[in-house]
Amino acid sequence: MKRIWLFIAVIFIINQGIFCQDSEKKWTIQTNPLLLFSDIFIDDINDTLFIMDLEFQRKISESSNVSITLSFLYSDLTVWGNDWDNDYDSHKETVYQIGFKPMYINRPFETGLKGFFIGVYPNIGFRNTIIYDTSKFYTELGFGLNVGYKWVFNSGFTMQVGGGIGKTFSIPPKKNHDSFVNSDGRITIIHSDLSLFDFKLGYSF
Repeated sequence: MKRIWLFIAVIFIINQGIFCQDSEKKWTIQTNPLLLFSDIFIDDINDTLFIMDLEFQRKISESSNVSITLSFLYSDLTVWGNDWDNDYDSHKETVYQIGFKPMYINRPFETGLKGFFIGVYPNIGFRNTIIYDTSKFYTELGFGLNVGYKWVFNSGFTMQVGGGIGKTFSIPPKKNHDSFVNSDGRITIIHSDLSLFDFKLGYSF
């Protein structure tokens, strides 16, 4: 069913007319639909993955915007090993994560709410991981850099693509640094966070 909705969303984008852009908008609300459909890649029907982010962006001047992204992740997945010992048997791992990411956005070509951008941000998050009925709570603090491009159409429809790199520290530190997806789509690896394809749709007004 979700594959059908994803197809409908693609058709909707094509019909918007990407060459008719509007520079008068001052606010944007947008989300990454790819995160909402991330569970279609799970093969095990007993596994659950739900990720959602919502970004609010405000034009301050033709060269400056500010935004805040609120994000949430819930997963109940079968994994190998865990963060706390050397047991590599398969088991269920349940994760709840919430994140807050304020960002300063510079548009060097003074295009207002649209066009090429460079963004810098701190991120603050909380993560609760449950393995074998044992719960551990983590505070996450980090920072990063994003680059991308944003289109704002006359209808208010908005599309943004980008990517970036950053670093997040966990308090207390995690013992295992296996890759995992965060609530805002960042992928955490051993030394950094990668945002490989930050694709967002929304509405500007």
